[in-house]
Amino acid sequence: MKLKYVGPKELISPHGISFKNGKDDKYVYIYPAVEIYNAIHHDYKKDVVYTYNIEKKTFEDEEVLNKILSIRPDFKDFFEKEIENLKEYLENEIDEVKNHKEYNDLEKEIYKRNLIIMKSYRVQRESNKLVYKHLIETIVDDIFEHKLKEINTPFNEKFWHILQTIQGELSNHKKRSINSTLNVIQEENITISLKINSIGK
Repeated sequence: MKLKYVGPKELISPHGISFKNGKDDKYVYIYPAVEIYNAIHHDYKKDVVYTYNIEKKTFEDEEVLNKILSIRPDFKDFFEKEIENLKEYLENEIDEVKNHKEYNDLEKEIYKRNLIIMKSYRVQRESNKLVYKHLIETIVDDIFEHKLKEINTPFNEKFWHILQTIQGELSNHKKRSINSTLNVIQEENITISLKINSIGK
């Protein structure tokens, strides 16, 4: 179980390996998501607006993983099971190349080699995605627990992406669907606001 940046979404074929623009590795969103978690994870008093200064601290990968495991120790077992399933799927995918009737023998060999070359890349990319997804679920659980009404962040692409992901998780949450509104606020400083409809009791 480790974190490591690998890169954008891979496109693998018998003709080569390329990468998809706009499908970056979830690794780039993990550290800003940790900042949001740190900002909202504390005790609350009624009708108080809390502020948190983004420190732009450089977290060590191991420090982030230890933090996640301290929040939910069961994540490690879930993570390892998911990664083992992925590895098995990738091995089957490599083995199945021989059955692709649309490719000739040379194309099959190239395709197989490309899949083997990219296996570790794909495993790490999925590892990063699992950690990011878990962080989002943890943030949303805190939103429910503390009945938060609004989260504001600095304006940048990473926070926008994270708040969009939180918005999606709120609307599809296991407890109940919660609507929210995501806006850019242009005042003294440009910020992003995620306003959350009343969660109730």
